[in-house]
Amino acid sequence: MKNPEIQCSYCPNKGCFHGDLSKAPAFCPTLTRTEVLEEAKHKLEETENQRMAQDVARTWKEYGKLTRVEETVLYAKLRGCKRVGLAFCVGLSQEAEMFTNILLNEGFEVSSACCMSGALCSEDVALPEEEKVLSGMRQPMCNPIGQAAILDGEGSELNIILGLCVGDDTLFIKHSKAPVTVLAVKDRVLAHNPLGALYTARHIYTRLNIKRPKKESQPDG
Repeated sequence: MKNPEIQCSYCPNKGCFHGDLSKAPAFCPTLTRTEVLEEAKHKLEETENQRMAQDVARTWKEYGKLTRVEETVLYAKLRGCKRVGLAFCVGLSQEAEMFTNILLNEGFEVSSACCMSGALCSEDVALPEEEKVLSGMRQPMCNPIGQAAILDGEGSELNIILGLCVGDDTLFIKHSKAPVTVLAVKDRVLAHNPLGALYTARHIYTRLNIKRPKKESQPDG
């Protein structure tokens, strides 16, 4: 019999947080994907994974007290990083400068790489002319693979993403040799607060459909 589709989003109690699965829904992966999760747990026994996870757990002592900026600094310190890398969007250059100063003032060595490094354009990815923002014009292109190569080449021990475009962040994470964390993501419409779209989605004029699909398409709970 096929296991039910995993849909933790629809779990009403999140009993896994407390370690009490007595009211877990039928699709709970802790109950239905035991082999997968056991294998994942064994990977935490690997020295580097265990140390990284321990450092995450240590940040919980300050949970709810620190901003994301401060948590990022704390995590880098707990990791024992000397040099950190910052991959940022050209549209957040001022924020990148401020954060670089913070990192330097906290004692880190910092390498920062702008998304425009390499001066790429849409021709470099063979984008059809009709798909450009303005046909016939040079359309700049981000270079996340290049950013990862630059920062790894500089000896970064932890790479931090600041505002890379959707998809560019994916390419950066895929190609970065150093571990990656995210300081902030880009949302040009909502002042880089993408969750604002969800928080305001109950408004009568929302463009987003947040209603739960029909019952027949839902996993058993």
